Amino acid sequence: MLKTHIAFFTVLMFIFPSCIHAQTENTVIHQEPQSPNAKSIPFNSNTKDCITVPFGYSDISKQVTVDAVLSAIQDKNKLKQITDLQFDTDLKKDRIIIPEDYDVIGPFLKDLNEKYDQLRISSHFICYGKYSFYFMAVYNTVRYAEPFIEKIYLISTKDNKPFDMKRIYLHHEGEMGLANYTLFNIDTNHILSIRDYEFSENPFTVKPLRKYQLLPSGWFSRYYDNDGPYKNNEEQGMVKNHHREGKWIELRSNRFIDSKEYPDFTDTYTYLEAEYKDGIPVGSWNCYKLLQKYNEKTGEPIFKTRKKGKLIYTEIYKDGMLDKRVFH
Repeated sequence: MLKTHIAFFTVLMFIFPSCIHAQTENTVIHQEPQSPNAKSIPFNSNTKDCITVPFGYSDISKQVTVDAVLSAIQDKNKLKQITDLQFDTDLKKDRIIIPEDYDVIGPFLKDLNEKYDQLRISSHFICYGKYSFYFMAVYNTVRYAEPFIEKIYLISTKDNKPFDMKRIYLHHEGEMGLANYTLFNIDTNHILSIRDYEFSENPFTVKPLRKYQLLPSGWFSRYYDNDGPYKNNEEQGMVKNHHREGKWIELRSNRFIDSKEYPDFTDTYTYLEAEYKDGIPVGSWNCYKLLQKYNEKTGEPIFKTRKKGKLIYTEIYKDGMLDKRVFH
């Protein structure tokens, strides 16, 4: 999954990113807008409404079987804990852009689907030094008689203004019994753990546990239990002080590739060369087409066949934020 950042937001209306296109031969430059004068969201600042950690699904690291996951999803006490956050403040859907991808730093990159017409901020929140964590709920009001919370986002704030956010909870029911869930936990060290579960024709998939930590800058950053070299099928690099450091390579599906603009991209996987300092993006990031072969029976990529293709675009980061994106 491609990691991307947008500019620091201090806004009530999480402004829609409108790309500025500057065509120079075969190069297109996209720059994200700044919004320094907009108002902030009216977050509750009454410390009597602070909740304590740990909060969430404490056994998330052990919930790897169908029975364990179903038991957690149907746990009425946990559901009551969530509703007790008191989602009292309504937000208008046409004023918010929220991320579906986990590794998005800088809050609001993807349009909210039109079917969601109830968005609410919780009045209860987590106090954490000069920062606070607020919960935003997305209600599904379409297919069911009673609206229910389908998604929850955790927002980090400073001085009552949003810094960063992560989707931490999902309850999505599809057709023919197919479903997707996300459960979370926030421990006593304010480390956020997230795990995805998919009930499909497979028939059940447990995704790897992902952890994040709030940095002194206010951004959420991937957190790793151990320092040193790290490598899996999607990413590899060095971990220092539990965060990414130096050069990293990431091999993931890329939602920035527009199949209409790039019709030869029938495979949207890309090969990203990124760089981090203290867990924050720095310098130039180069994104290439990922060349890979697939298993004819399963349709899954054959990892050993993966290699770097042509350069697609370059991103430039300053102070941890995306300055511009140049398509080649």
